[in-house]
Amino acid sequence: MLRLEYLFARFNHFLRSDDPELHHNAIAMLFDLGDIGSRGDIKSLLLKEFERQRYALNGLKSSQKVDQEALTQTLSEIDKAAQNINQSVGKPNAAITESEWLNAIRTRLNIPGGTSPIDLPSYHAWKNTSSTQRREMLEKYVAPLLPWHEACQIFLRLLRQSGEAKDVVAHQGAYQQAPSGKVYQLMRIAVEDDTLFSEISANKYLLSIRFLKIDQDKKPQTINKDVPFRLTLCQL
Repeated sequence: MLRLEYLFARFNHFLRSDDPELHHNAIAMLFDLGDIGSRGDIKSLLLKEFERQRYALNGLKSSQKVDQEALTQTLSEIDKAAQNINQSVGKPNAAITESEWLNAIRTRLNIPGGTSPIDLPSYHAWKNTSSTQRREMLEKYVAPLLPWHEACQIFLRLLRQSGEAKDVVAHQGAYQQAPSGKVYQLMRIAVEDDTLFSEISANKYLLSIRFLKIDQDKKPQTINKDVPFRLTLCQL
């Protein structure tokens, strides 16, 4: 789901542009989205997760601490997204894989300069059409995958909101915590210093985080100072 979210974010970023070279990048993202859409387990996975989320949220209907109107709206969103996925017929990536024009582009993408005008004149001609025409074609190919995008957004939003952030400190750049027998689906880390990134390992016994510093000319550098950050463990 995180990969699907990442790919759709990039695809939509390139799609919004009028630049034909960014629409070229959108086509590359389209192939990646199609590859995920070809997985037969995505549909059953999403429906299973929605059923689990629905069960968890239904248990809050009697709680006075919960905004019941917002809860009802969320359950309605889940039902609608699950219905849209159930109603989808065939493979969501069929429009992409069955297009001879797209397949010709994909074949040449991994060749250095393989999409040049001398190799793919029809593609060059397409890039010189109006931005509206190019955008409409890209939207046509991605349309069957949109129910997956909507479902992914709802699933990840609910999961992210399920956790409560707490302020912790990685002493000398390292932090460890025992899960205390709980099973978490997602861990979120927020750190103010944008030059830092984290390496994470986790199992049912121990969660381990180490912060490192970006160094473009060398290997990532370990941090030998305390790093305050916010940790959110998410579970539905």
